[in-house]
Amino acid sequence: MRARDFAILCSVLAIPAPGASQQAPGRVVRWAHVTYLTTASAYIDAGVAEGLRDTSRLEVTRGDSTVAVLAVTFLATHRAACDISGITAALVVGDSVRFTAAAPDSGAPVAARPAPPPQRPWDQRPRSAVRGRFGLSFLLVRPEDGSGAQIVQPSGEFRMLGSGLAGTGLGITADVRSRRALQTRADGLGTASRAQTRVYQAALTWQAPASPLRLSAGRQYAPGIAPVGLLDGVSAQWGGSGWGGGVFVGSEPEPVNLGFSGTPGQLGAYAQRRSGIASLARWGVTAGLSGSYLHGRANREFLYLQGDYATRRVSIFAAQEVDYYRPWRRVGGESAISPTSTFATFQLHVSDAFSLTSGVDSRRNVRLYRDVVSPETAFDDAFRRGAWVGLSARTGRFQAAVDARRSGGGSGGAAGSTTLSLGADRIARYGLSLRSRSTHYTSVGRSGWLQALTVGIEPGGRGSVQVGGGFRTERASTAGLTTTTHWFSADADVNLAGAWLMVLSAYREQGASSGYDLLYAGLSCRF
Repeated sequence: MRARDFAILCSVLAIPAPGASQQAPGRVVRWAHVTYLTTASAYIDAGVAEGLRDTSRLEVTRGDSTVAVLAVTFLATHRAACDISGITAALVVGDSVRFTAAAPDSGAPVAARPAPPPQRPWDQRPRSAVRGRFGLSFLLVRPEDGSGAQIVQPSGEFRMLGSGLAGTGLGITADVRSRRALQTRADGLGTASRAQTRVYQAALTWQAPASPLRLSAGRQYAPGIAPVGLLDGVSAQWGGSGWGGGVFVGSEPEPVNLGFSGTPGQLGAYAQRRSGIASLARWGVTAGLSGSYLHGRANREFLYLQGDYATRRVSIFAAQEVDYYRPWRRVGGESAISPTSTFATFQLHVSDAFSLTSGVDSRRNVRLYRDVVSPETAFDDAFRRGAWVGLSARTGRFQAAVDARRSGGGSGGAAGSTTLSLGADRIARYGLSLRSRSTHYTSVGRSGWLQALTVGIEPGGRGSVQVGGGFRTERASTAGLTTTTHWFSADADVNLAGAWLMVLSAYREQGASSGYDLLYAGLSCRF
């Protein structure tokens, strides 16, 4: 894990105990949960023992919709790190992750977790249960310019999910995060303080036993249509044998502090069809319509389409948004019907050792919870949009991958990049792992190299320790100027007695013009 940014302090609250459901003879669908998020990676509480492999395809689900596709990049016994390769909505800690477990390797440990009966997508946790996490964290950010400026930020977070309360169909969801930032100005010229409490979820649900209908009221994630995001309102979802659908109505929260705004109004409806649980090929399609309205006028009206298909050899995920512009909005020559955001990924497992991947991404903006903004994450954000193709290979505990991308680039315009990644998992005592990355890129008037290396161990099976670092060198051909930025990080997560988890992180960045240090500590308890 890595140091966290101000936006997700103490984002270690997750729902524990992944379960499993039988999908077909010899194939088991398991559930895990997102426990930590960075700009481009998601950490989950499942690993080799639960049936994950480097070729596994994972889906992040919310309600009855898929909001992201994950690709495994690092595997431990009971945890994994994954690239976020198919996100259609901002992920949050605690999101459910679905995957098909592989057959145990020879000598591999067998998961000791129970297998509950098959469940509907929104019914992933046992009834008559209240679970969650609470935690505290502390962040210190200090520039290396000797000015004495710094930011100190203590934070707290509470997350809870309950169902079947008092033996009824009543459920509750809560996600509240609070922080207080104390900023000391340069040369001790004063201190500014700002407190902020954000409510990400606060909703009551009702679902009678054995009923396919689920009702929800309060702050929630809009069901079915992932780009809508948070909603203050009511929703109804229905799930039958392979079919599902729902409607929602409400308003968008105020964007800065997530307060109740009442505007713009938001409504939508969707329908979904999914393959049966005994199908050897998993597939699903979703179609939805949503509109937001401000003072009686259309803010946005769009059609949302999503589809996925997965077999042992092939995985496909695609999402498309199509906007409708009313006549009075076509001031810039827009068409009435305009495809606005496209995301698609394709993966072909040529064999157990080789995989081919490709994709396209035309989305204008993707909201991601991130940790510290390093030169590596800033580069990936700038060069996210575009098309790519890659090839990966694995033999035993070693893997290699190469991919080429043509993107819209950042402010510098169109660009191309080629990346070589090498890795090894659990190659020595204490679960030693290695990851390296080398990227060469060119764009209008500039070119550069990005190099990164991470080394991790799992001492005693009670947590993990990682150290990493790298540098990014860029040359501007027009000015003949070369700049270099270095960074280094050290991170540890330790499972303490019972359900307690401690996270410690340190990060240092040094560049041609500035640098800073970041320290983070977090303690959380699962209940």
